[in-house]
Amino acid sequence: MPSHTKNILFCSTFGNLRWGGQKSLYHLVTRLDRTKYRPVVLLPTEEDLAEMLRGQKMEVVIHELPPIGLIAPFACLLSVRYLFRLIETHDIALMHTDGPRNTLYAGLVSWLKAIPVVFHVRASDRDRYDRIIYRCSDRIVLVAEALRDRFDWVNDNSKFRTIYNGVDLKQFEGPTPASIAVEVQALSGKEVMIVCAGRVEPQKGQYNLIEACAKLKDARIPFQLLLAGDVTDEKYLATCRNKAMELKINDRITFSGHIENMPDVLYRTDIFVLPSIHGEAFSRAIIEAMAAGRPVVATDVGGAREAIEEGVSGFIVPPANPATLAEKILLLARDASVRRKFGAAARKRVEERFTIERNVRKTEQVYAELLRTVVS
Repeated sequence: MPSHTKNILFCSTFGNLRWGGQKSLYHLVTRLDRTKYRPVVLLPTEEDLAEMLRGQKMEVVIHELPPIGLIAPFACLLSVRYLFRLIETHDIALMHTDGPRNTLYAGLVSWLKAIPVVFHVRASDRDRYDRIIYRCSDRIVLVAEALRDRFDWVNDNSKFRTIYNGVDLKQFEGPTPASIAVEVQALSGKEVMIVCAGRVEPQKGQYNLIEACAKLKDARIPFQLLLAGDVTDEKYLATCRNKAMELKINDRITFSGHIENMPDVLYRTDIFVLPSIHGEAFSRAIIEAMAAGRPVVATDVGGAREAIEEGVSGFIVPPANPATLAEKILLLARDASVRRKFGAAARKRVEERFTIERNVRKTEQVYAELLRTVVS
């Protein structure tokens, strides 16, 4: 290993690859310039993310950091001690965190070891510890400019850097020859195919999308709606199903659960919709759909407006407004030429702004600022 290589400890809030933040982490650490930076990844659980990282010859450590508080102070102290030893053992030069809890721990260790901390903000919702986290962090990476509002009490911008999530364009070069998975067989017909990807829970807004899709039936446009994503709220799922039955469109809607190979699904999609009500930061689902050359209709939540060029690559609509959502879906559903035009513009926008190569390069620049390394 070159003597100038800096070891970086990445602390992940979750240990699975199902969610956008961990996908972004995987893409980043596996593409860093290994002549300059050597990643060590701390995960809370032994799941698929650990397996995938080890498959790429990444150093992985499993240790769950307990909540910081007065209930279990001894466990907290043990974890601080664990981190301290981990940093010494691996000669860590910088810590890169992605959540309030691991940033607080990193801040405690940083105070003892004088190691810089980069906090990667992947959530728009405020946290009660934000003011402490701000002081713990040497740099705060925002996945969208919109997330700056989370820290609107800070007047100084010197700590903040905006780095958009990036996609691997090679994954979106065309459909694979593999057979269609059972869960995407709903996308094999002649109807207008509408896809939404996200956990099935109230803040993701699937209920509003179902209401909007009833307008397509009224307009006599044949369609199928695929709602992909883990069900985290069974009561909400039941509410959505009941609404679909009430509107008599339940035969046109599929709840598929989590889908591993979303690129193949996107290539069988006509319109991608993200109807979130709140809680989005910079949706990976949006830029993946755009990378696949698909027009997107998304609610004006988080960084959606920064991803989509309004009226060019998609539409931005108010959250929790099924009528406006339906209006924009209908516009795209009625005209295949408009869908193709928007899809081409969407792909071009991703190529110019949201590639993983651009994401990694800008992140390495942040490390260079703190470690005084040379970026070529």
